[in-house]
Amino acid sequence: MKNFLISGLVGEYRIKINLFAISPNHAIKVFQQKYPKAEDIYVIQDLFKGK
Repeated sequence: MKNFLISGLVGEYRIKINLFAISPNHAIKVFQQKYPKAEDIYVIQDLFKGK
Protein backbone atom coordinates (compact mmCIF):
# COMPACT_ATOMS: atom_id res chain seq x y z
CA MET A 1 0.00 0.00 0.00
CA LYS A 2 1.12 3.54 -0.72
CA ASN A 3 0.30 6.94 0.67
CA PHE A 4 -1.51 9.22 -1.83
CA LEU A 5 -2.33 12.91 -1.49
CA ILE A 6 -5.88 13.36 -2.81
CA SER A 7 -7.54 16.70 -3.47
CA GLY A 8 -11.24 17.31 -3.96
CA LEU A 9 -13.73 20.16 -4.01
CA VAL A 10 -16.35 19.74 -1.26
CA GLY A 11 -18.90 22.53 -1.32
CA GLU A 12 -16.79 25.64 -1.78
CA TYR A 13 -13.69 24.28 -0.03
CA ARG A 14 -10.71 22.40 -1.49
CA ILE A 15 -9.83 19.48 0.81
CA LYS A 16 -6.47 17.70 0.63
CA ILE A 17 -5.94 14.49 2.60
CA ASN A 18 -3.41 11.68 2.68
CA LEU A 19 -4.86 8.21 2.11
CA PHE A 20 -3.31 4.75 2.17
CA ALA A 21 -4.46 2.78 -0.86
CA ILE A 22 -3.37 0.12 -3.32
CA SER A 23 -3.58 2.37 -6.39
CA PRO A 24 -4.46 5.98 -7.28
CA ASN A 25 -7.89 4.86 -8.51
CA HIS A 26 -8.56 3.09 -5.23
CA ALA A 27 -7.51 6.20 -3.29
CA ILE A 28 -9.99 8.31 -5.30
CA LYS A 29 -12.78 5.80 -4.60
CA VAL A 30 -12.00 5.92 -0.86
CA PHE A 31 -12.11 9.74 -0.99
CA GLN A 32 -15.50 9.58 -2.77
CA GLN A 33 -16.85 7.26 -0.07
CA LYS A 34 -15.65 9.62 2.65
CA TYR A 35 -16.98 12.74 0.88
CA PRO A 36 -19.90 11.67 -1.38
CA LYS A 37 -20.62 15.24 -2.55
CA ALA A 38 -17.01 15.87 -3.61
CA GLU A 39 -16.22 17.07 -7.13
CA ASP A 40 -13.03 17.54 -9.16
CA ILE A 41 -11.11 14.79 -7.34
CA TYR A 42 -7.52 14.09 -8.35
CA VAL A 43 -4.18 12.78 -7.10
CA ILE A 44 -1.61 15.54 -6.46
CA GLN A 45 1.59 13.49 -6.18
CA ASP A 46 3.94 12.73 -9.04
CA LEU A 47 3.01 9.09 -9.67
CA PHE A 48 5.75 8.42 -12.21
CA LYS A 49 8.69 9.43 -10.03
CA GLY A 50 11.49 6.88 -9.96
CA LYS A 51 12.47 5.13 -6.76
